[in-house]
Amino acid sequence: MKTFNVKALYIYKFISQCLPIYAFYTILFIQRGKSVTDIAILIALWSVFSIVFEIPSGILADRWNRRNMLAIAAVLQGVCFIIWFFSHTFLLFALGFVFWAIAGAFASGTEEGLIYDNLKSDGREADFTKVYGRAQFYANIGTIAGIASAGIMVSFISIEAIALLSAAICFINVIFALQLREKNFYAEGLNGEAAGLFETLKDAGSFIKGSGVALVSILFLVLFASLGGYLDEFDALIINDFQINKIWVSVILTVRFAFIALGDLLAPIVQKKISSLKQIFLLGGLACIFLTIFAALWNQYAILIFGVAFMGMAITEILLVNALQNEIKAEGRATVMSFYGIGQNIAMICFSLIFALLAGIFTLQQVYLIISIYGIVGGVSFYLLSKIIRIKA
Repeated sequence: MKTFNVKALYIYKFISQCLPIYAFYTILFIQRGKSVTDIAILIALWSVFSIVFEIPSGILADRWNRRNMLAIAAVLQGVCFIIWFFSHTFLLFALGFVFWAIAGAFASGTEEGLIYDNLKSDGREADFTKVYGRAQFYANIGTIAGIASAGIMVSFISIEAIALLSAAICFINVIFALQLREKNFYAEGLNGEAAGLFETLKDAGSFIKGSGVALVSILFLVLFASLGGYLDEFDALIINDFQINKIWVSVILTVRFAFIALGDLLAPIVQKKISSLKQIFLLGGLACIFLTIFAALWNQYAILIFGVAFMGMAITEILLVNALQNEIKAEGRATVMSFYGIGQNIAMICFSLIFALLAGIFTLQQVYLIISIYGIVGGVSFYLLSKIIRIKA
C-alpha cells in the first residue's frame, strides 16, 4: 500500500480555504441591508445549524468514508455561496449558512481523524503535529491568497460575482479531496457491523468524561483557544470603525492569516519547548495580552500586533489538538472531535450574541478590550486549574 500523500492533503487544504468571498461576505450582508446585529444573529444561527449536524456527521465519519465526506462538504459550501449570490433577505442568507454549517460539520473532526489514521497506518503518528500544522499552514496560505485576490477583484467585479467564483473553487476542490487516501481504523474494526451507532457516541462521551487531559483540552479549546475563530467574522468591522479605505479589509485579514500560518509552522518547534498543558494555557493567555495591546492602540498601524495575537492562538490550538489526538486510543476520532466542534458552535452562538449585546453598549474598541481581557483571565485560570488537577492526581 502506498504511503499517505501529504502533498495531496496540502493542496486540498489550500484550495478549501482559497475563497475570495471570505473577505467580503459581511460587507455583502451590509450592502443588502443587514445591520451589525443581523450579522451577529446570522453567525449565531450558523452555529446552531452546525450543532444539529455535528454529532451525526462525526459518527458518520467514523463509520463510513472520511474522504468522501470531505468531497461532499466542498460541494455543500459551494451551494452556500450560490444562494448568497441571489440573496436579499435574512432568511435566504440563513439558508446559505445551513449548507455551510453542514459542510463544516462534515469536515470537522473528519480531517483530523483522516490525517491521524493515515499517519498511524504508516507508523508516523508522532508526526501529527508537524503534518497537521503544515496542513493548517497551507489552509491559511489559501485564505491569504483568497483574501488578497479579493482586494484586487473588488475593484473590477462585484462582491456577488466574487461569491460565484468562490463557489466554483469549492466545486473544483472536490477533485482534490477524492485524491486523499482513505484510512479509518475505527470503521475497519467494526467489521461491517451496521448496528450500535449510539455505541460510537457513548464510547466517545465516556472517553472525554474519563480523561482529564481530553476534558481540559477541549474546554480550553472551546472557551479560549478558539477566540481567533470567533472573532474573524468581525474583522471587517474593525476597518469600518477606523473609517479608512475598504482595501484595508484585505490588509487586516491578510496580516491575520499570515501570522496564523506562521504559527502553524512554529507549532512543532514550540512543542519541543512546552512540555505540559499548563504551559500551553499560559501561551493562550499570552496571545490575548497582544490582543489587548492592539485594542488599546486601536489603529491600522498596530495590525502587526493584532497578527501576533492570533499566531499565539494558532500555536495553542495545534498543541492542544495534538494532545487530544494522542489521548484517543480505540474510540472514534471524528466523534470525539465532534464534541469539540459542538462545544465550539455553542460557544460561537453565545459569543456572537454577547458581541452583538456589547456592540450596542460599548464602542468596538471597548468590545475588543473586554474580549482580550477575558482571554487573559482564561489562560491564568486554566494554568492554576491544571496545577490543582496535577496535585490531586
